[in-house]
Amino acid sequence: MKILFFGLGSIGKRHASIIKKYHGHELFAFRTNKGQEINDLKIAEVHNYDDAFKIKPDVAFITNPTFMHIDTALKCTDKGIDMFIEKPLSNSFEGIDKLKQKIKEKNIFVYIGHCMRFHPVIQYLKENVNIDDVIYTKTTSTSFLPNWRPKQDYSKSFCVDSNRGGGVLLELIHEIDYNSWLFGEIDNIKGKYGAVSNLKSDCEDFAELSVSFKNNIFGDIHLNWFSHNSERVIKIYCNDKYIEGDLLKNEVLIKKDGEDIKKIKFDVERNDIYKAQLDYFFDSLKKNITPMNNLFEASDSLKKILDFKKTVDFLKIKR
Repeated sequence: MKILFFGLGSIGKRHASIIKKYHGHELFAFRTNKGQEINDLKIAEVHNYDDAFKIKPDVAFITNPTFMHIDTALKCTDKGIDMFIEKPLSNSFEGIDKLKQKIKEKNIFVYIGHCMRFHPVIQYLKENVNIDDVIYTKTTSTSFLPNWRPKQDYSKSFCVDSNRGGGVLLELIHEIDYNSWLFGEIDNIKGKYGAVSNLKSDCEDFAELSVSFKNNIFGDIHLNWFSHNSERVIKIYCNDKYIEGDLLKNEVLIKKDGEDIKKIKFDVERNDIYKAQLDYFFDSLKKNITPMNNLFEASDSLKKILDFKKTVDFLKIKR
């Protein structure tokens, strides 16, 4: 197939390099700045939409900044192109209903990339946790934003720009996504969010969410990117046991009556998760199976986050 990438930043390059290594499709990249240095993957480049669509791509990978996703997707939909849209779907709901209508009319395949569903810890929990036994769950995701991409100035990144879709709620949407995948549809989100650190940003650097699911499970999700201690942990409190999944240590621990009864260690590298996601994407596309995290599912999750942001005051502390 011919695959056209809209955006070739860090996540675009990661997807492209895996496709190039394992899938063998013909790759192209749409890049708006014609004068910039050619990409190190040596992918053929185009610099305007006319040339991009002359390629007649079978699939578009929309990996440009979040605020550009829907506009780019609508252009691809007009051409009947199947799509992989990197998470989050968007930073607003503008244009999403129009996109839904168009992909229905043209029967276009759309998948929204939430790679953490393919982490072996989350996969294990999905397959082995009986949600009827779950009482409460607590999820924590903390990191230090300047360390995300050490070679780049984080303060110039779109992830700290509210107008371009920045903030922890959208950048760390994985935690909200895999909670809903594990425990069912989210009914309501309450809590607080805002900017409380001295990092340079005009959007939220933390969120403390209280989540209720439609099946009467309750949970809390804590997100921040000002912590010098990185954590990515989900704790599940059941009637008869305690389960802890550590996505950084790649471990699952199960305890009962205060004693460890099982500990599972997974041998996984970061690219393994992305490869598993791309394998799933191409397999679903080939079989014409409606994928999980399709446009309709992902838009429901996005709407709950955007509604939460509308109803809760932004907490701002100057330091």
